[in-house]
Amino acid sequence: MKNRKWWDIKALTNAQGATVAEIRIYDEIGFWGTDAKTFIAQLDEAAANAAEVIVAVNSPGGDVFDAFAIYNALRRYAGKVTARVDGVAASAAGLVVMAGDQVVMPENAMLMIHNPWTIALGSAADLRSTADMMDKARDGILAAYRRKSGQSDEDITAMMDTETWLTALEAQALGFCDVIENPVKLAASTKAIELLARFKNPPEPVKALVAASDDSPPTNDPTLPIDPLPSNDPPPVAVPPAPQNSAGELATLVFNACRDANLSSLAESIVTASGLRDRATVDAAIQSARDIAGVCVAAHLPERAEGFVRDGLTVDQVRARLFETVTASQQPVNSRQQPAPHAANVRAEGPKATSIYAARKGGGK
Repeated sequence: MKNRKWWDIKALTNAQGATVAEIRIYDEIGFWGTDAKTFIAQLDEAAANAAEVIVAVNSPGGDVFDAFAIYNALRRYAGKVTARVDGVAASAAGLVVMAGDQVVMPENAMLMIHNPWTIALGSAADLRSTADMMDKARDGILAAYRRKSGQSDEDITAMMDTETWLTALEAQALGFCDVIENPVKLAASTKAIELLARFKNPPEPVKALVAASDDSPPTNDPTLPIDPLPSNDPPPVAVPPAPQNSAGELATLVFNACRDANLSSLAESIVTASGLRDRATVDAAIQSARDIAGVCVAAHLPERAEGFVRDGLTVDQVRARLFETVTASQQPVNSRQQPAPHAANVRAEGPKATSIYAARKGGGK
């Protein structure tokens, strides 16, 4: 899967002539994209001679551990860090914003905090271990919000438990925001809108943002008549959009399908390969995994299926790789006839003529 880049970092010069490193995070953080390690390397390069770092965020969140790495890198920066919410800073994106020495929000911007969530597969012990890890992640998020706002752990925990959306004024009243600016036009990428739609309690401005993404652009076709004649055809029947499955629902679908097909070991690889983007992608990944597993069993190499599925290979690609593996393991075939061992010492003796004559004479013939 090709890595996508979810940020942009530039070294700029402000009105006072000082160098400023500006970071824009306008997409989902991490999750099968370029990781925080690369982000931090570019940040260090851009901020080496900068007097200030500005972090502009308009993101629905993403990988909490990548967000932690970015948060800690910004906190370690010796100069001033200004975090600006350009639209929505939700979930892990809100954690990044908390790294700012000064947090700036336009009047209509939104900040959302909630408990981290994940997708887990495996045994009961695996699930307990995942739950413990998520508790530790929540404690780290809570500490970041407490440091910035001064709110008590109990109050912050209550807000996280209920998925709390804060306007700029509310965020400022609670200590999460320092400066309020004039309102901006809210906008989000297509990927961000898909993720925003999955939250439980989005406020009306966020709902409007998601709804606006479904509007078709106006048609501007000069070949159409300005005032078309009325038609006698019945009006088209509106078809309701297909319901969108959440990531958790899609993961459950993968696990159940793999369990029913006795392919539970492939569930994690299917999740990785499909990215849980949508139902159609997940269904196609499940069917492909079944086909790949069958080909690997036929080649007596069932253990190779998991890696093939995780790498997103097609069935034809798998067949080609298995053919190379099987043929490479066979002994070379020599088509030339080989002489039998010690053939030179073997003599073929037939019956002698005298023996034949004696046998006939004794038989009366």
